Amino acid sequence: MKRKSIQSICIILLVLGATAAQAGAAVFTVGKNGEENYSSIQEAVNNAQSGDTIIVSPGVYWENVNVGKQLSIISSSEQSGDMINRTYVIGATPTNDVFSVSSDNVTISGFHVIGGPGMDTYEAGIYLDGVQNCSLYNNTMILNDAGINLNNSKRNFLYNNFIGLGFIGILLTGSNENRLSDNEVMTNSQGISLDKSANNILTNSSLYMNKFGIYLNTSSGNAIYQNKFSNFQNALDEGTNTWNSSSAGNLWDDYKGNDTDGNGIGDTPYVVNETTKSIDYMPLANNVSSNNIQESMSGNNNT
Repeated sequence: MKRKSIQSICIILLVLGATAAQAGAAVFTVGKNGEENYSSIQEAVNNAQSGDTIIVSPGVYWENVNVGKQLSIISSSEQSGDMINRTYVIGATPTNDVFSVSSDNVTISGFHVIGGPGMDTYEAGIYLDGVQNCSLYNNTMILNDAGINLNNSKRNFLYNNFIGLGFIGILLTGSNENRLSDNEVMTNSQGISLDKSANNILTNSSLYMNKFGIYLNTSSGNAIYQNKFSNFQNALDEGTNTWNSSSAGNLWDDYKGNDTDGNGIGDTPYVVNETTKSIDYMPLANNVSSNNIQESMSGNNNT
């Protein structure tokens, strides 16, 4: 039997096995043209069962979505699509979170989430409350008090999100063992803020044009490495945290050290807070090419 035929049979068997394992799970569609199952995301959530998937077509959805069951809520358009083909979720009640998640194992992907920041209330684009194993990726969050807010949540994954024009880009409060990777956070008062949070990993992200790039308050045991910082103040660490992996630290726009051997790692450490011994011992050097920096960051991703 030809190898291609064997591969085809294996794929079919895998699909059938996955289908059997997922027996009972359903896929619902949401859209504005009348051809989908529902016209609002919340309506689909209300009628779905744990384990179901909700696919949302491009359009503008004025609603606040409460998710209290295990669901995958995914936009059918890509994050970088043109303005017409994006999927916008705009908070109908500006004082409430746009997405509020109170269940484990929820996935939210591909949305442009717009809130209503104000002085009298505090809202988030996506709010995780006491949950674990949720995945937030490929989302764009703008005009929120907090783009993404994790409260007492652990082991969640935040990947490839863009967050800007808010008060705090990403906020972790009492949240441990989460992974934040490949996010772009810019033009916020605080880029990323950790409060009473421990053992989180923040890596391969870019923090630009924030008042504070990252602020760690009463938070220890976190690992921050292979990120790019260019902010009014890059980092404020009031705990005991690690600022480099075994092979590379972070790229700081205000690093003044040299790289005499040309290996892309600065010869002298970058001091975040000398009092708490918060030091990047392997800062990426500013005087190497961007290609070398990228190769160093991608080739030495020690998790």
